[in-house]
Amino acid sequence: MVVVVFAILGSLLGCGPTCRTTCETLYGSGQDQCNINVPDFEGEEGANRLIVECQATCEEAMTNTGTVGTYDPNSNNDTKIDIENEKQADLWMACVSTTSCDNMDKGFCQPHY
Repeated sequence: MVVVVFAILGSLLGCGPTCRTTCETLYGSGQDQCNINVPDFEGEEGANRLIVECQATCEEAMTNTGTVGTYDPNSNNDTKIDIENEKQADLWMACVSTTSCDNMDKGFCQPHY
């Protein structure tokens, strides 16, 4: 019972990854950030644009209900992956928060925008 109360409180207080922190983890250049490079988004300005676009896409998905369906953040194929709803966004954010930057460079935690 106590654990459930703490879990609910933690989710209400914003513990865990958010769209912003997840996008900063992917594209930021600070400590514990992956600094993933994307063509046409070079340098600090490009990284900042990526973070903004990534966050907007994630937050839009968070406004939609739905199921995980066939979405797998670790599928590494040539098919473009879109996050469509809150369940998929939650799965994606959890993947980014628990995966090393080295593995992100290998294609884990898709999409990378």
